[in-house]
Amino acid sequence: MVATRSTPARGFTLVELMITLVIAAILITIAVPSYRRYVLRSQRIDATMALTRIQAAQEKYFLQHNSYAPALTPMPPGGLALSDVSDGGYYNIELTPGAMDYRVKATPRAGSGQTDDTRCAVYEVDHNGVKRAMDSGGADRTNECWH
Repeated sequence: MVATRSTPARGFTLVELMITLVIAAILITIAVPSYRRYVLRSQRIDATMALTRIQAAQEKYFLQHNSYAPALTPMPPGGLALSDVSDGGYYNIELTPGAMDYRVKATPRAGSGQTDDTRCAVYEVDHNGVKRAMDSGGADRTNECWH
């Protein structure tokens, strides 16, 4: 009579597999929203860079024409020859000209994903270099958004 030795089965039990899946699901539910917030914050620079570029172009235009440009897209002297969409495509840019002043506003483009950014929904800069930012409710968020 030969004695056989029973070897334990190798592999994972169903309980071990379920515990692993639960831990992975918990980590994903924490990581994905955090990552999304990070992406929204990082894409805000698209608005600030576009407004800063327009501000510099307006000052150059003012030196050459003794007035600010009345529009963004036409070639000078009718405009700045700049796009009304930010370089990354996340924001629409709107220029509101005045007689001797201007205001430029950046708002998230529909379908760009930045529409989910309710904390910094609108960016503005004017001819005096005053920078403003508002959340989707209209509350001032300048210190948070223009850092």
